[in-house]
Amino acid sequence: MASLSENLPPGAIAPAEPAGVTIAPERHEISARALSVASRLLCGATTFFFAAFAFAYFYLRSLDQAHMWHPAHVNPSQGLGGAFVACVLLSALSAVVAGRRMGASSASWLTWGIASVVLGLAAVAVQCIEYTVQGFGPTNGAYASVFCAWSAFYLIAILAAMYWLETQLATEIRARRSPSATHGDVLEADRLIAPALDAAVFYWSFLAVIGVATYVVLYLV
Repeated sequence: MASLSENLPPGAIAPAEPAGVTIAPERHEISARALSVASRLLCGATTFFFAAFAFAYFYLRSLDQAHMWHPAHVNPSQGLGGAFVACVLLSALSAVVAGRRMGASSASWLTWGIASVVLGLAAVAVQCIEYTVQGFGPTNGAYASVFCAWSAFYLIAILAAMYWLETQLATEIRARRSPSATHGDVLEADRLIAPALDAAVFYWSFLAVIGVATYVVLYLV
């Protein structure tokens, strides 16, 4: 028996829709659910990624070969470390407030979202300053290599989270500046932005928790 694809004209993948038939758009609840699940899967993947650095830290510390795990001169700045984690926490808190304001249909959520992105980028800047003044590099012992690699990859994760948040802010600003004249969900921009914002806020909040763990392990333990 010939398959359906064999009966189609060359190049066709699926039967064409009859002329004049309008395909209904996907309900926004479906995309909202997909974003929610995706953000949680991303949190799981992020956990496993940074767990590798935590394992390396405690494993190399337990070995302490030639007593070179943490030489005396390898000490990051406690002040810059504290400023870094403070910026991360304040940024995550601002993001949570922005999400709640969005849920309450308050236009002020945009201000909180901008504050979150600014504080997140400030955390990246503080850590980059740390690299210039710490006086050691990844080749100065096992602790130094774990510190540099762990913190560097965490900065990349922060930048990705800030980009995700920034896209929601840019979409909102554009929608306020040039409201759409068409019909449907586009008229209600916040209805489309809210699920993506919730997913971004959830992931950034989770990443901030990892940031606190990073600070505790690398600076305090």
